[in-house]
Amino acid sequence: MLRALCLTTTSVFLSLAFASAQVQSVGDVSFAVPDGWQYRQGPDFGAMTLKTDNRFWLVAVYTAMPSSGDANADFKTAWKRVVFPLPDYRTMPGYDPYSTSKMIGYSGKYFDAASTTNTSYTRLYVLETGKTFVPISFTSTNRNALDSMSHNERAIAGSVRVAPRKASPIKFSLTVSDLQGYWTSGIVTSIDYYNSSGQYQSNSLTAVSYGYTIAPNGTFTYKFGGLMNNRPTSDDDSGVVELENGFVTFKGHRHVHRYRFVSLQEALDGSTVLALWPDIDFSQINSARDTEYFTRPAKK
Repeated sequence: MLRALCLTTTSVFLSLAFASAQVQSVGDVSFAVPDGWQYRQGPDFGAMTLKTDNRFWLVAVYTAMPSSGDANADFKTAWKRVVFPLPDYRTMPGYDPYSTSKMIGYSGKYFDAASTTNTSYTRLYVLETGKTFVPISFTSTNRNALDSMSHNERAIAGSVRVAPRKASPIKFSLTVSDLQGYWTSGIVTSIDYYNSSGQYQSNSLTAVSYGYTIAPNGTFTYKFGGLMNNRPTSDDDSGVVELENGFVTFKGHRHVHRYRFVSLQEALDGSTVLALWPDIDFSQINSARDTEYFTRPAKK
């Protein structure tokens, strides 16, 4: 069925009146559907679609499969099941798939490829859940288009649960009470420098962590510290959180940090993930590059 859907993606498929719902399931697997996406149930998968102008996005979450205990082998099995039936995808990736590094709560593998006709681009995730694994495919017109939805890609994959656990909806609206608690984020980069002869010269390390502690009344304290280009750095502030027209503003006494709100969701380990974009024009936002994630620990 998914092959038939993909064959008509650019025409009939995306014009169909699908149902829209926040949480759906296929077999023992449940998952969240982002606001504005249309949903349709298949025999062994759930499909989500979105179309804007001349671009489309198709996501399919599949029923769980028995794990072999080898993530690379599981990925190849999933690729044969999910990607080979799509139009013009005829070869297995020539390299070992990349590790998810638990970036979405699951260990697992992912890889992507263009169709032989370069008319579509597909990324496959395999989420290892213990005795089983869950395949999820993301397809769009090309890699740039697919990456422009990386925030939803991560949110959908991160929402997946296998029974007896149940997926929770992704929140696309925010109140001050949603923000109560301690939120942390951070940056780690390391750059090696070489001379014109290729000899190593030096290294520049940036490793900082920062976070907000937000009270029920919307006041906050802010802490920042670590290394910036090998030099110790620190900062702190306090102030109040303001929510208005889709923006989250931390108005401090020393700094003002303003973000576009993207989403809020519960992670696999019970923590909460807040996704934000910088305060720049939508046309300049690169979802893969610009989405910043803050995490609030699970309640004990």
